[in-house]
Amino acid sequence: MPDLVNFIWSQRRNRFYLWSALGVSLILLAVFKILYPYPNLVMDSYYYIRAAANNADVNAWPIGYSRFLQLMGLFTHSPLVLVCFQYLFLELSLLVLFFTMRFFFNLGNLTSNILFIFFFANPLLLYTGNLIMADSLFNGLSILWVVQLLWIIYRPRPYMIFTHALLLLVTFTVRYNALYYPVVAALAFLLSRQNIRLKLAGIGLPILLVAGFITYSSHKMEEYCGVRQFSPFGGWKLANDAMYMYAHVHPGKSDTVPARFRTLDRMARRYFDLSHDPGDLNTPDVFHGSPFMFGGYSPLMQYMVLQYGQDTASFLNFKKWSRMGPLYTAYGSYLARKYPIHFARWFLWPNLQRYAFPPREIYETITPFFLRPDELGPEATRWFGLTTLMVNPEYINLRLQISSFYPILFGLIHLAFILSLLGFLLNKGWSRIGKPYNYCLLAILFLWLCDFGFSLFAAAIVMRYQIFIVILEVSLSLFFLEYIYRHADSPAPAVPPSPVTVG
Repeated sequence: MPDLVNFIWSQRRNRFYLWSALGVSLILLAVFKILYPYPNLVMDSYYYIRAAANNADVNAWPIGYSRFLQLMGLFTHSPLVLVCFQYLFLELSLLVLFFTMRFFFNLGNLTSNILFIFFFANPLLLYTGNLIMADSLFNGLSILWVVQLLWIIYRPRPYMIFTHALLLLVTFTVRYNALYYPVVAALAFLLSRQNIRLKLAGIGLPILLVAGFITYSSHKMEEYCGVRQFSPFGGWKLANDAMYMYAHVHPGKSDTVPARFRTLDRMARRYFDLSHDPGDLNTPDVFHGSPFMFGGYSPLMQYMVLQYGQDTASFLNFKKWSRMGPLYTAYGSYLARKYPIHFARWFLWPNLQRYAFPPREIYETITPFFLRPDELGPEATRWFGLTTLMVNPEYINLRLQISSFYPILFGLIHLAFILSLLGFLLNKGWSRIGKPYNYCLLAILFLWLCDFGFSLFAAAIVMRYQIFIVILEVSLSLFFLEYIYRHADSPAPAVPPSPVTVG
C-alpha cells in the first residue's frame, strides 16, 4: 500500500502519530512487564500449549494458535518474547487501522487524538497481550483483514485476491468466529470496482481455502477420535446453551424424545430435579457461561462418563470429549427447535444482556497468576521454563480495579455506536458522503451485524470476545460524531475529499 506509506511520511502530524504510537507502546509495555514479569495462563492456555508440544493436528480449541506457539518456539521459548510479540503485533495492526481511517475518512485532529488514546494507551490491550491465548493474535489479524477489505473497496488490486484469502484463512484457523468473514468479504468484493472474474475469484478463493481446512480438520478428527466432525466444541456449546433453557422447560414437559436422546434426556431432567439449578445465564459460575461443558456434575459430562467411563487422569480427556460432539450437536439442536420461545427467553435474552455489559471473565479471576497443580502445569513449565506466575498481590488487585470499568465502557461504546449511526443517517450522511464511503461503511456495518448475530447465538458472551468489534465501533462512532458536528446544519452535500481514486 504505497499510497498509505506516502500519506504517513508526507505529513508531519502523521509522522508524529507514528513515532508517538511506537514510543507509547514500547514504554507502556516495558512498565507493564516490570509489574507483571510472567504471562497469564488460564485453562485454554494449557491446552494450546499441550497441542503445540505434541504437534497435534486437532484440538478442542482452534489449532492455529498452537501452530503460532510452535512457530515462535523455533526461535525461542521465552514467554517474555511471546507476550511482547503478541502485544506489539496487535498495536501495529491498530496503527495500520489508525492511519487507514485518517487516510480514507479524513479524520480531524481531535477525533484522531481520541482514537489514538483508545488504541495505544489502553491497559486492557496490555492485559490481553499478556495472556497465552489466541485473543491478541486473532484481534490483530482481524483488524488487518478489515483494513484489507477497505483497500479492496477503495483501490482493488489483483494481488489482493491472494493476500486477502491467505489472511482470512490464517485468521479462521486461530478462532472460528471468523466463519462468517467470507460472507462479509464477498460483499466487499461485490462492491469493489473490478471485473466480474476478479470479483468471483476474490469471493471463491477464501471459501475454497476455508472449506479445505474444514475438510482436512474433519479427516484428522476422525483419525483421532473415530468420529468425523470439524470441531466438537460447537456441539458441546450448543448443548450447554440449551441446558439453560431446559432448566425452565422440563418440569412442565414430559414429551417423548427421540430414542437416541432418551438416556441423556433422562439424566438432564434428573439433574435439574435434584440440583434446583436456576438455569440463569447471568449467574456467575467458575466456567463463565460453560458450566455444562466442563463441570463434572453436569448431565453432559455425566453422560460422557456413562458412555466411556470415568477419567481421573486429566481435567479434560479430549478424545472422549470429542466423541460426544455430534450427539450433543443433535441434542442441542433438537431442544432449541422444540422450544424456540423458551430458548430465546432463557438463553438469547440473557446473552443479549451480556452483550450490552459483558462479564470480565478471566480479567476478574486470580487463577491466571497460578500454575495449575495437575499434569497440565508441568507441560507449561517445560515449554516456557516457568516455575511460577505469581506477582505482587497489589498488582493483581490493580488489574481487577482497572478491568472493573470496562463492562460499563463497552456498554457505552455500543450505545454510542448505535446513536451516532442514527444521527449520521438522520443528518443525511449516507446520501452526502458518496459511494466509496457508503460502500466501506456498508461492509463494516454488515460485519457488525454478522458479529452480533454470531455472538448472540454461538456462546455465552464475555468481554474478551468483544474487543475486535468494540475497536471498530469506536472508530466508526468517532467518524459519525465528527460528521454530525461538521455537517449537521450544512444544506449542501458534504462529500469529504477522497485521497484515492476508485478503480
